[in-house]
Amino acid sequence: MVDYSNREELIAALTEDLTPVKRVKPRDGALLIAFAAVIASVASIAVYEWWSGLLTGQASGYFLITHGLLLVLGIASTAAVVSSVQPQVGARGSAPYWGAAMLAALPIGAVLSLLSGEGNHAHEGLNDPVAFMCTTASLSAALLVGIAGVLWLRRGAPVSIERSSWLLGLAAGSLGTLAYGITCPLDTFSHVGLWHVAPVAIATVVSRFVVPPLIRW
Repeated sequence: MVDYSNREELIAALTEDLTPVKRVKPRDGALLIAFAAVIASVASIAVYEWWSGLLTGQASGYFLITHGLLLVLGIASTAAVVSSVQPQVGARGSAPYWGAAMLAALPIGAVLSLLSGEGNHAHEGLNDPVAFMCTTASLSAALLVGIAGVLWLRRGAPVSIERSSWLLGLAAGSLGTLAYGITCPLDTFSHVGLWHVAPVAIATVVSRFVVPPLIRW
């Protein structure tokens, strides 16, 4: 065992291998994720084309409400993700969870609406012919946002890795769906309430299990 004769020698021994690091600023993380969301939007427009109905007033109220909630959830989740890289003690914001709860009301309402309709509306709504395309396209856009989020989380030291993973899934899923949603001309309640919300749930669950090994420190 090494015997240090005085406090100065002990401090010097403990700090000789330390190197300064650049401070992590939440603003930089927010800009990185926002930039990824913009790139995802541009890529979606390039592949699927912009839906002009958004500017001509053709979009239904259901469409606007759904994507407005996606935007709110995306912003709240992003803010929580970028702040989670700095170890801290105190209360955690609950805005992302309230946003997710509000968004979850849409698929419930969509299913109830289909079940209460006449004829075979429930079967038709659940077998939407473009459901798979909307889901996969939204998840592809979410992947870009998720990669940016992982790169950001690896720069910091999130205390609760599982919580950060949940939040990143919410942010990536909502912003990715929003990025694709501006190209989708289908604006019925059953379509946007189900297939523009499902990608958020899928991205959140996948993120919970895939992201932790990538950001563990």
